[in-house]
Amino acid sequence: MRMWLIVGLLVAVQAYAQVEQQFDFRIRTANTDSVFQKIIETAESKGGYFTNFTEYSISLRLPVQALQEFQSVLGSLATIEQKGFESTDKSAEFERLKLQIQSRKKLLGNYMDLVKNAPFAELQSVEREMVSLNAQIERLQGMLQAIEKRAALAWVAIHAPLAPIHRPIKQTNSPFVWINSTNLNSLREDF
Repeated sequence: MRMWLIVGLLVAVQAYAQVEQQFDFRIRTANTDSVFQKIIETAESKGGYFTNFTEYSISLRLPVQALQEFQSVLGSLATIEQKGFESTDKSAEFERLKLQIQSRKKLLGNYMDLVKNAPFAELQSVEREMVSLNAQIERLQGMLQAIEKRAALAWVAIHAPLAPIHRPIKQTNSPFVWINSTNLNSLREDF
């Protein structure tokens, strides 16, 4: 019973490792520069890094294990107004790639056996097929590793839009009600 539980946990961890995750945060803060610098320092201390940095947004890659702690740090630095989460399960693609690698390795093994007994005239074509299979296996293994790496680091996007400046509406005495509600007098003063 205990062994099945351990195997079940390993399968669950492996399946979880094949999920790409994206998080979006909209924050409000008075000083985006200092908050973004602290966010970058926090991400780097957790094994992450930033990928894009603008005046009002930042994009990060962060290890999945550090997301909860990162969110609490973010909440202490700024007010989180909105959160978004999206995940993409890549386990089917991951398994498909593993099966393709296994089948090509088996075929490569068959070619290796064929090389031992092949006549010299056929040896060159067998070698070409083996080189092609090796290239395919390496490409598939690269794709498999890319899925693992993308799943290990979550995408985190943080936006801190500039807060609109609200001016008090000055009362006007226009006979047109809609002019009184639009604050046109304040607009005229700006010019």
